[in-house]
Amino acid sequence: MTLNFSRPATGPYVQYYKLLRHGKDGYTSKVINQMKVAAYMRDFISDLKHPSGKPRFQMLDGGSHNCQCLPVVAGRMNPELNLHYDDIDMQHALAESHWYVSGYTLGFEMFFGNEAKVVPLFTDVKADSTMFRIVVKSNLTMALAYNLMNQLKDVLPILDGMDDGYHNFKTKKNAMKRDAESAALADVSSKLQRKRLRRGSIGK
Repeated sequence: MTLNFSRPATGPYVQYYKLLRHGKDGYTSKVINQMKVAAYMRDFISDLKHPSGKPRFQMLDGGSHNCQCLPVVAGRMNPELNLHYDDIDMQHALAESHWYVSGYTLGFEMFFGNEAKVVPLFTDVKADSTMFRIVVKSNLTMALAYNLMNQLKDVLPILDGMDDGYHNFKTKKNAMKRDAESAALADVSSKLQRKRLRRGSIGK
């Protein structure tokens, strides 16, 4: 068998090896596991509630339908909540714990003559609306999914308490870090001062 392309043939050869190595049963098991992980995260996100009692998210991936065919979780912040942050702020906040959940705006740039204008992708949303997407690959295990969902649950109340989305989140986090460092430095200085005073009293 010969694989001849204008690009390196490593990819097709590796894929051919995987097909032989795993077989139909192996790939079936792999995809079933990915779908289970996606279903767990979809259910977790769907069950999250805002302090108002309303759902935090509106799911967009159609995972509840029988036609579900991809291990993908997609949704957006519930527009009924009128939050002061969006899915892209959530993306940046989760990145603080080394998780990358893609956030997108639901608009695109279209040119009208020499002018460009951002227009909505859909008729029922604004161009500046946002959404998020999680693609469940085979290396995203259930244990990692638990960790991701816990991180998501932790950052949302923090964003609720911020005045201006992720920028404010990062600013306040840095301020808290500076305050902690200042307090530690003040504590060290106080201990050194007391030590000097004790030495002075002993010398007298």
